[in-house]
Amino acid sequence: MATRLSDRTVEKYRPSILTIANQLTLLRIVFIPVFIILLAYNRLGWALITFCVAAVTDGMDGLIARHFRQKTSLGAILDPIADKLLMSSSIVVLALPQMGFANPIPIWLLLLVIFRDVFILLGGLAFIITYGFRVFPPTLAGKANTVFQFLTVFVVLLYNWIGIQESAVYFLFILTGLLTVVSGFQYLALGRGLLEH
Repeated sequence: MATRLSDRTVEKYRPSILTIANQLTLLRIVFIPVFIILLAYNRLGWALITFCVAAVTDGMDGLIARHFRQKTSLGAILDPIADKLLMSSSIVVLALPQMGFANPIPIWLLLLVIFRDVFILLGGLAFIITYGFRVFPPTLAGKANTVFQFLTVFVVLLYNWIGIQESAVYFLFILTGLLTVVSGFQYLALGRGLLEH
């Protein structure tokens, strides 16, 4: 016979899953298909707004988790997944030639981002399968790379919405590409350091 959980038991487990920080992370994941649909239908203004709101939730969930002590294992897993899904989908769509954007993201940057993310994902999975579950802390280059990827997508969206073709954006592409490569090697060094210990 099933027993009803007491209110105290419910309250004990609720914070570990339904924290405000985790809800913001889940909201960011919900924004991703909305953002892609808006891009597909060339609603660049609304796509820009959606992306900015998603970016704000990215900053808020981490801030809330730290300030209000809402760090959870679920949040540690969901947050980087939400970031990768948002950034990868944004860069893929903005790089597609058939979309006809005035300022597309170059294919070489798309390939760098995808290769780095797949490399980190497979390396992390191999480590977890071999040595057990572990949350990998973001490196300094990884954080900088995330910031510049967000900045790149924002600038590309903004110029495409305005309808201005700006060649200076290419310097942002180069910097983001360099940070993508550097952060990939930094995660490789981190993984080797963990293996040696």
